[in-house]
Amino acid sequence: MNLSTIITYTSVPLIVEKISFSIPHRYKKIGAKLRILSIFMSTSKKIFLISLTLFCVALLFFGIYNFAFKKPTAVTPVVEQKAPAVVTPQVVPKVSTDPIATISDEAVLAPTLVSGTNAVKYYSRNSGRVYQIDFDGNSKRTLSDKELIGLSAVLWSPDKNKVITKFVSAGTTKFYAYDYTSLQSTQLKNNVDEIAWQNTGNRIFYKYYDAATKKRTLNISDPDGTNWTKLADIDFRNISIAQIPQSGLVSFWNKPDAFFETTLKSVPLIGGEEKVLLKGVFGADYLWNANGTAALVSHSDAKGGTKIQLSLINSNGGEFRDLNLPSFASKCAWAKDNRTIYCAMPGEVPASAILPNDYDQEKFHTADTFWKIDTTTGEKNRIIDLNKITNKYDATDLFLNADESILFFTNRTDGKLYRITL
Repeated sequence: MNLSTIITYTSVPLIVEKISFSIPHRYKKIGAKLRILSIFMSTSKKIFLISLTLFCVALLFFGIYNFAFKKPTAVTPVVEQKAPAVVTPQVVPKVSTDPIATISDEAVLAPTLVSGTNAVKYYSRNSGRVYQIDFDGNSKRTLSDKELIGLSAVLWSPDKNKVITKFVSAGTTKFYAYDYTSLQSTQLKNNVDEIAWQNTGNRIFYKYYDAATKKRTLNISDPDGTNWTKLADIDFRNISIAQIPQSGLVSFWNKPDAFFETTLKSVPLIGGEEKVLLKGVFGADYLWNANGTAALVSHSDAKGGTKIQLSLINSNGGEFRDLNLPSFASKCAWAKDNRTIYCAMPGEVPASAILPNDYDQEKFHTADTFWKIDTTTGEKNRIIDLNKITNKYDATDLFLNADESILFFTNRTDGKLYRITL
């Protein structure tokens, strides 16, 4: 409260009293009211001062209480919360010491070596995706995650940069050429039902059926089907095709059937006169060595026979010689020396089976043993002792790694890729 306010409050009664004596009677009532107002203002002043004093005293006691009696509130320190570390379980690479080891965890199509590495790549039989995996079955990675529905066969070019894929759906067969370098895909013409790569990988051979003329022909073309040239007329509906390595010839023969004689022929890559290399055997299939000097011949022991035999011929179809090994050409692989072969010899073949028909139609699975054969001397040696083969293997599509220390095969029983350490 300042000085002017104090003066004003204390002067009001005196002024009112002086006015009451100097003003006329008619103003006496007014003077009385002013006196009452003066008394009321003095009382308010006292109440205000008392209230203010009480408030200050209360505030002082409250501060003393908080300082002397109230317990301090515990303060919880703020700790920085770190996200828990993500622990990635360590996968211990599997290294099998078994004589026969599984490599893939799924059924495969067209497994092949990846040049310059200890790895193979393959198409998944279930999805059509492409994977790469090392020789122990570790370090699996996806090369192509595109699903290929209806994929039934794959043919890699010799340099592994291109493929011919075969799709079968509702009885219709279609072939596609795919270039992994340019990432281009091309559908081949219809009415093609058999294809093989030229050994250089630059061109393909294929059998074509002309629905208008009812004729079948063997042709050569670029991988996409362009720049084609007819090589020969074909007398059979189903054939196999294989270039004779290190030669200017391509061989072809009617698909193995125990009830029909197989005729092996050759024709120049530029077209020309056909030559019969071998005939007179039934249900025959062939596998050329790397330099084209010899071919394995698997054939039935007779027309409609129940036994299979493995024999050898030279590049001209001559020097026919029985190797005394009951196996299929599809169960063998040539070594680099062009004289040694590695073969799976089938066991548990039903006595009534027509060979090779029932085997090719997968009416049964074999229980194979594994052999190394010198085709020059006829010497045979087991790759794996019989007592170490603990599972049933129906081996096909055999191939060797670069230094020929590992033999790979696909097991028809489960479709997976396996390896044998030699």
